[in-house]
Amino acid sequence: MNLSRMIDRIETQRLILFPYTSQNLLLFNTDLPRFEEEYGVVYQGEELDYLLKGFLEKLQKEIESDPDHYLFFTEFLIVLKENSHIIGSIDYKYVPIDGVTEVGYGMNPKYTGNGYMTEALNAFLEFGKQHGIRIVRADTKSDNYKSQNVLKRCGFYYLKEDGNLWWEIDLK
Repeated sequence: MNLSRMIDRIETQRLILFPYTSQNLLLFNTDLPRFEEEYGVVYQGEELDYLLKGFLEKLQKEIESDPDHYLFFTEFLIVLKENSHIIGSIDYKYVPIDGVTEVGYGMNPKYTGNGYMTEALNAFLEFGKQHGIRIVRADTKSDNYKSQNVLKRCGFYYLKEDGNLWWEIDLK
């Protein structure tokens, strides 16, 4: 793993979280094998279907248009230290408004059940707190018990239902 290339990274006991920048996302979007080689990682994350590819292309443009705030809406890749596999991603969905934002995350299903997302989310919340985020919200489908359990383990409480279940944590 090439840590020197992973600027603004977050480290936990078992994971490295590092953000897409406009430069590394351009490389990821156009030449994944070269991205893997330059960063010393192997992509094993969420399926790169047309929806995710479209999202990543849009994200690249958003980062270029607001480089000062990109950490608040870019994806952070979740990398296992033991084998350098990218297993998922996590992000704040938008620049905080009065210290409030949302979090989203996803992981390759073959890596669930090991506590990786709980570890990543806890570290990501601490990172957010250090950057002035006060309240974080998340939504889940009503039958997504794994995600709900991750949120509960990280201290989120149930807020409301509006088709999805909404959760919140106060980082004070």
